[in-house]
Amino acid sequence: MKHLIVLSTFLLMACSNINASNQTHSEENDYHNILSSLLNVNEHKYTYFDDNGVKQPDSLELFKELERIYSRNIESDQTNGKISKKRLKVIMYFSFYAQAKNSGAFQEYLAEDLMPIFLNNTDSFSVIMKELPFLIDSNCNRLNAYFGHEGKNKKKKHDFVNHNAQALTQHLNEDQKTVCMSNFD
Repeated sequence: MKHLIVLSTFLLMACSNINASNQTHSEENDYHNILSSLLNVNEHKYTYFDDNGVKQPDSLELFKELERIYSRNIESDQTNGKISKKRLKVIMYFSFYAQAKNSGAFQEYLAEDLMPIFLNNTDSFSVIMKELPFLIDSNCNRLNAYFGHEGKNKKKKHDFVNHNAQALTQHLNEDQKTVCMSNFD
C-alpha cells in the first residue's frame, strides 16, 4: 500500500501543474477525485442517508463522478486528433485505477478506448510510461484487452505486436519492455 501511495502521489504531482482557471471544471479536482478513490479517502463526499437516517456510502455516485472525469478526458483536445499529455496521463491513470480496484466497468471502457488513443499518440504514450513506470503493466494489459474484447480483433493482435511493439516500448528500458510485452503473450 505504501508503494501505491507513493506512486499515486507522483502521478498527482505530474498532472497537477495545470492552469485550470479557464476550464469549466477543475482539473485539479479531477486528479484529487481519482487519487482519493484509489486510496479510499474522502469517502464521506459520496454518501446518502438511508430510510433510517443512517449515512451510507454511495458507490454509484462515486462511479458516476469518475465516469464524468473519464469522459471529459477521453476526447481529443487537439486539432490533429491527438490528446494532450495531461489528458493522456489521466486516461493512463484510469488503466492503473481499473487494475488496482478491479473495476470491470473501466476495464471494459479501456479495452475499447485505449487502442485508438495509443495509435494517435504513440510517442507520448511511451514517454509517459517511461516517466511513470507504474503505469506500464496496466496500460499494456488494457491495450492487449482490445484483442478479443467482445469477440473482436483477435486476428489483429499478431500484426499489432509486429508493427507497434517498437513504438510502444521505444522509451522503456529492457526490464520495462519485458513487463509491457508480457501482456501480449
